[in-house]
Amino acid sequence: MKAKSHDLTRNLIYANFWTLLIGSLYLSYQFLSNNFSFVYVFQNSNTLLPIFYKISAFWAAHEGSFFLMVLLLSLCSALNNIFMKDSRYLSLSNSVLAFILFFYLIFLVLTSNPFMVFDVAFTNGSDLNPLLQDPLLVIHPPMLFTGYVFYAITFSFVIAGIFTNFDKELFKIIKLWAGIAWFTLSLGILLGSMWAYYELGWGGYWFWDPVENVALMPWLAGTAFTHSLTFSRNKVLLSWMVFLGILTFLLSILGSFIVRSGILNSVHSFASDPSRGVFLLSLFALFSLVSLGLFFWRSNFLDSKWPRFMSRNYLLVLNNIILMTILLIVFLGTLYPIYYEVIYSEKFSVGPNYFSELITPAVFALIILFTAEQFPKILSMDKLKLFIILGVVTAAILILNSFSMGLFLSGIFLAILIFRAIFDFLSKKKSLKIHKVLGHLAVASLTFSVLLNHEFSKNIDFKIKPNDEVEFMGTNLIFKSVDVVKSQNFNSFVANFEVEDKGKYFNIVAEKRRYKIKGPEGAIVFTEVTSETGIAPYITKDYLVVLGDLKPDGSWVVRYSIKYGIMMIWMSSCLLLLSILYGTVRRYDY
Repeated sequence: MKAKSHDLTRNLIYANFWTLLIGSLYLSYQFLSNNFSFVYVFQNSNTLLPIFYKISAFWAAHEGSFFLMVLLLSLCSALNNIFMKDSRYLSLSNSVLAFILFFYLIFLVLTSNPFMVFDVAFTNGSDLNPLLQDPLLVIHPPMLFTGYVFYAITFSFVIAGIFTNFDKELFKIIKLWAGIAWFTLSLGILLGSMWAYYELGWGGYWFWDPVENVALMPWLAGTAFTHSLTFSRNKVLLSWMVFLGILTFLLSILGSFIVRSGILNSVHSFASDPSRGVFLLSLFALFSLVSLGLFFWRSNFLDSKWPRFMSRNYLLVLNNIILMTILLIVFLGTLYPIYYEVIYSEKFSVGPNYFSELITPAVFALIILFTAEQFPKILSMDKLKLFIILGVVTAAILILNSFSMGLFLSGIFLAILIFRAIFDFLSKKKSLKIHKVLGHLAVASLTFSVLLNHEFSKNIDFKIKPNDEVEFMGTNLIFKSVDVVKSQNFNSFVANFEVEDKGKYFNIVAEKRRYKIKGPEGAIVFTEVTSETGIAPYITKDYLVVLGDLKPDGSWVVRYSIKYGIMMIWMSSCLLLLSILYGTVRRYDY
């Protein structure tokens, strides 16, 4: 009887996925066939829109993006039943996922139906937001949503463990899904950062924008959660691990609420609607009440021990504390302005300096832990001496909290970690964990490159005519020519520049696009204007040119930037992704 019930549940999950998949294909067909009787198609497409963007317009706005999230949740539930079909925890996991999916579907049907139609059919639609007409629209949002969904799968097994028991099998499953979620969410954030670098601003890879922050919060919690799984198999701080698993999922829901509620002013807010905020907040409250209620109800069952002082597990606890501190800083900086506006009816903004000045010391504390972990003799010394050393180092970081000093210190720590890694590899140390070495090196290198970028990067705004040149930071920027290029759904001014730097010459192409749609009776109407950043990337520094407005005297407003360490940021991020991927495989096989 139990087997038949299990088979029925599995078949229902498969049926749910295929139903949603057919629905998504049907909606995609409406975009491809220019069926503007659908409200969602009318709002996000146009006959001039290239086919590539007609497909990705599926998740460009709220209704489609949430439909995609539900589809991905259903897909991952199906995959969970395929790969974990022999697990005795699968039934409980399916129950939790069904609970989540049920309320998501209610929200989709009642407030976010992408299949609503007009009473009359329109011959043409509005247009996809020009800022979203980029190849990364195809990958970035689905990757973020997939990360959130995988954390829902992880959450379901954590809840299953609360009702049963955390044994080796369950830890193995949780580590697998947590690692995959961590990887996909990290990749999604990295792709978004690259997109922002050349599209959404004047060459900024991270704005501390509220929408960026709400993706960063579950990532920080997920990072702490993944690290906590390392010592949880010995039942060290088991309750803390469970709490982090719940918190990561709740922050994923909170991010969806904040982005889609319309209460944030953000360069990324393409899919917001205040009318849905109350429903999403109610969902967040419901999931929080149920999951945290279960956690406290079973707290006695989750009773666990603390690790030995200054052991490796103890360092992991400190690692978690620092990550939670960073999370709290981001949480307050993102949500306090909302609270202030609700209470005092006044807008209040938190600038990048708030995040940079508070988070930088915390990141240094993390790097110190990474470095200390490489030298066990330091950890085993007299407690008083150890506390004195740590106190002096911490005080020095707090007192000398400047980007110049930070760059110097991060360089030292990075060098120590590199030399230690080389020494361990050459000595063929058996206990060497490659993913930890790569991950710690990646964080130290990322910190160094970000500080390098902040300290030395400069930009200048000026007016310039073709055949003129400007000298800046030892380089010459020569404005060669401007061409007018006509594309399917936009016309663009294509500006050709040449940069001379210490006898080396290279070209940069920057664009200013005027997007067009078909208006009434087929007339071409020009809509928004965007600037496409021209970038010449090199190992040490990038050269960026942004084409601004054309002035009556024939000159153009131009921003010329030289940014250091950008390539190192991308390489460090990729190294971190590699360490996460390798660590996921290794943890699953332990």
